Amino acid sequence: MAIGMTYEQYWYDDPFMIRAFYKANKLRRDMMDEEAWLHGLYFLNALDASVGNAFRKPGQSPSEYPQEPLSVQARREKREKSEEDDDREATWALAWMSSFVQAGKNWGKNKG
Repeated sequence: MAIGMTYEQYWYDDPFMIRAFYKANKLRRDMMDEEAWLHGLYFLNALDASVGNAFRKPGQSPSEYPQEPLSVQARREKREKSEEDDDREATWALAWMSSFVQAGKNWGKNKG
């Protein structure tokens, strides 16, 4: 499986293939980054469940290694939902503050 473009593909094939190869390479790198991050998270959980428990203070509950695989997709959806909620709150706050600004502009003006 060729990862990059060949010389012939680059110079003689459809020029739009360059964009497709670029996007495919970016997706491959993103997938590798997520996989490496997930391996690091598993390692951190294993370290905490083993070495971390050895140094726990009396009365602290011990850490356990996850019983199920960790889901990157669930974390992503949770983060996206949080970002949507933040956007909604920011829009509401902006509208609320705009009403105060408008009221401040009209402050002290005689209506009538």
